[in-house]
Amino acid sequence: MSNTVIYSTRHGETEFNIQYILCGRLDIPLTAKGIQQAHVLAESLVGKGIDVIYCSDLSRAVATADIIGEKLGIAPIPDARLEETDFGAMEKRSRNDPEYQQRSRSFARRFPGGGESILQSAHRVYGFLDEIICKHKGQTVLLVSHGWTNKMIASYFRDMTNEEFGRFVLPNCECARYEI
Repeated sequence: MSNTVIYSTRHGETEFNIQYILCGRLDIPLTAKGIQQAHVLAESLVGKGIDVIYCSDLSRAVATADIIGEKLGIAPIPDARLEETDFGAMEKRSRNDPEYQQRSRSFARRFPGGGESILQSAHRVYGFLDEIICKHKGQTVLLVSHGWTNKMIASYFRDMTNEEFGRFVLPNCECARYEI
């Protein structure tokens, strides 16, 4: 049996990405550039042998996945477990906000205002990965999600120090490849 390959990407650009603002679970659309990024990514994935596409159910990820899926002839499957980390009351704040910076290094502490902790977010994403790896043995899977979700995915597949985890960024519509 061949290896399972997982490609993971982040949705196309949004206004909050441009402004360096936390979006979290807020449902905002792609910019024109974000739509273009998704089309370029779709072209780059032709011939990669992708069998299935999963995406976050937030509209920016769904829109990106739909563009890719249309190009590849695959209907994306939305799954809430790929949603962005819930930043609670921190959403709409600058990523440079000192409180956000401090809280993003406290893995077990929930973001204020009903948010989730980094550990809760990792638990959600790791459970999803465990499931799709079993379900799609020997296949090539594309995941379309978010910035923090991609941090979780990267940490699932490779050892990372807290500092490496904190610095990890997958730019909009770039892909990481993991092989099992």
